[in-house]
Amino acid sequence: MVEGRTKEGFATVKNFLYSEPKVFRELLHKIAHATILYLNAQIAAGVAAVQLFDTWCGELDLHDYTEFVLPAVQKIVSGLGNKVPVIYYTKASHHLLPSVVKAGANVLSVDWRVPLGEIRKLAGPRVALQGNLDPAVLFAPQEKIRKSTLDIVAELSGHGHILNLGHGILQNTPVENAQLFIHTGQQAVLQQAQPAVPSRP
Repeated sequence: MVEGRTKEGFATVKNFLYSEPKVFRELLHKIAHATILYLNAQIAAGVAAVQLFDTWCGELDLHDYTEFVLPAVQKIVSGLGNKVPVIYYTKASHHLLPSVVKAGANVLSVDWRVPLGEIRKLAGPRVALQGNLDPAVLFAPQEKIRKSTLDIVAELSGHGHILNLGHGILQNTPVENAQLFIHTGQQAVLQQAQPAVPSRP
């Protein structure tokens, strides 16, 4: 919208933010208002949940994210009125997490750069977490895929956790490796759900 295309560093939009902070804030709130209208239409059409993708928020520092982006995200979340769960995805946002956890979303979807246990400490028990396998792992040998998947499931023991990739699936990912990721996660969760059999004396 401002930059015109994906560009490393986002110098144009950052210059806009720094030189016209009031206008930049107003733009974000106009986008938030339009997003609320769109998502409420999706909810009215029957969706079970909505997800906000904030793929480039990691380009900002904590101050600028908190000052400009967080209020717009909070406006969107509150504008949906708790009709359906809201999932909020942020990428490369480890330095922003103290503010990201205040967005008001029901689920925080995160990339692979921060352990889920660390995010759980910040977010508390009331917010679910989604993620966070590095999509590139799906190009690895199958044993690596299994181990990485099991490590992620074990980190939160399946409590308040939606197993997922830490970003979109990469082009040319072997289908059988994606299936292995899903199957491994399903089996791990099923095993956790089974009651322990008491040992005989």
